[in-house]
Amino acid sequence: MKKIAAVILYILAVVLIIPLIAVLLTGGFFKCPTANGEFKEKINVYVTKEDAVKEMDTSQYLKEVVAAEMPADFSFEALKAQAVAARTYLISKSQKKENIPEHKGADVCTDYNHCKAWMSEEERKNLWEEDKRDEYWDKISRAVTDTAGKVLTYEDEPITAVFHSTSSGMTEKAEDVWGTDVAYLQNVESEGDELSPRYSSEFSCDITEYCEKIEQAVSGVDWSLGLFSDIVRSEAGGIISLKVGGVQIKGTQFREIFGLRSTNAEIERQDNTIIMTVKGNGHGVGMSQYGANYLGNSGKSYEEILSKYYPGTKLQ
Repeated sequence: MKKIAAVILYILAVVLIIPLIAVLLTGGFFKCPTANGEFKEKINVYVTKEDAVKEMDTSQYLKEVVAAEMPADFSFEALKAQAVAARTYLISKSQKKENIPEHKGADVCTDYNHCKAWMSEEERKNLWEEDKRDEYWDKISRAVTDTAGKVLTYEDEPITAVFHSTSSGMTEKAEDVWGTDVAYLQNVESEGDELSPRYSSEFSCDITEYCEKIEQAVSGVDWSLGLFSDIVRSEAGGIISLKVGGVQIKGTQFREIFGLRSTNAEIERQDNTIIMTVKGNGHGVGMSQYGANYLGNSGKSYEEILSKYYPGTKLQ
């Protein structure tokens, strides 16, 4: 009987205990949360406007990112979804070992074009109405602490949790915007975006300005071949590619040339004027913040919001 018990204990050690120790020692699929719920207590952040690398408390940094990225008067569930997205993005970024020049040796930077927007607690509070400062900061702090340690994963790895302000009613596929297919960044119907103040916008310029802007960014244009043509659109409506002066360019480049809020633009010529009517704000991939706010105000939980915008992922 003792021999049988010894054999059973040995099997358990091999099958369960030893692998568990190995996972703990190596950090598992991603670094284990510490006592304060974050993957490590301190991180190094390159503060772009100060041109300096600073050590920050991870939880405080996440609160400051959420405060900079999403309006504090949004629904609490939307803020919690934003907190999880920010934490997941941070962990995913920090675990990549390649040397990223923009980071100046830090884990992340504060340039929103490269990482996530960031603003110190003091700076952020000074932009709020005085009687709202404590209420808003407490709300954002709770969004981070209530989701402490929670990250989104796909196949047991932290995802690239990208997000944007406002979709055009449907989010974009990563493949249509950046050329790389990502299983959890697909087209998703996004209700409530039309309520966003950034849902619709317009840009217009005369033909001379239109041609000059394009000529500064694109080589080889021949205007006898047309001002714009052969527009290819995604299922969500964003421009994937088009021809300007006979030269094919990406929709993302066209957006950048004219400073449009998104690639979902209808382009037309009226006499000597080019008019671009735009839907949405941002690249359109991943979670729509205004869509998340609408869902939160409609009674959806942050788990449901994340599941909708990042299909196939798990909250772990």
